[in-house]
Amino acid sequence: MEKFGYSSIIKQCSLISALIMTPLLATASPSEQDDRAVGGTIVCGGSHFDRIGGTEAHRTTYVLRNLNTDLSIHIDRLTLYDATGSVIVSHDGTTLPLSFNSVLGGGDNSLDPFQSAQYQSASLVGAPLPRARRPIQMHVEWSSDARALIPEFVGVRTSRRQETRPDGSVRSREERGRHLKECRSVSTIEGRAKGKDKDDDDDD
Repeated sequence: MEKFGYSSIIKQCSLISALIMTPLLATASPSEQDDRAVGGTIVCGGSHFDRIGGTEAHRTTYVLRNLNTDLSIHIDRLTLYDATGSVIVSHDGTTLPLSFNSVLGGGDNSLDPFQSAQYQSASLVGAPLPRARRPIQMHVEWSSDARALIPEFVGVRTSRRQETRPDGSVRSREERGRHLKECRSVSTIEGRAKGKDKDDDDDD
């Protein structure tokens, strides 16, 4: 019977560790990357429904961040889809609803350097969705005037207790859960932006 020495065991353990770490390194989060593009599409998941007889509300907050020091990120279109693939709402850059913190909307579709905007599913979707229409997806098409760091978008799902007042209105109470999920960049336009000087180096 072949005997394995101590060094052989160490080599096998190192190989196993490398195999485990490889997929982790290959799927580094957007915040750990420095990829640049002149535009693209970012997709976020989400939920917007009530449960337990309407006493618990599940909602999603979308946070959009521009990580660039000197370039603005333009939100060209924001579209929400339900579970069936049907469009719930769709806005181009001129019709964006006012964000919760008033950074976007009202005719302004640009996230200036280091700006962050926040949208809530309650203002985008409206009434809680029935089972057959949830969960939801938000697609954001963005662009920049030059190759920019890909913006960071996240979705934050929260659950809260809610109670119905005698007059039929609903009151939000204490938070029961919170989960943050990074959105996914599904496409990018990595070429030269319109109007960019032909002598500019795309690789800097």
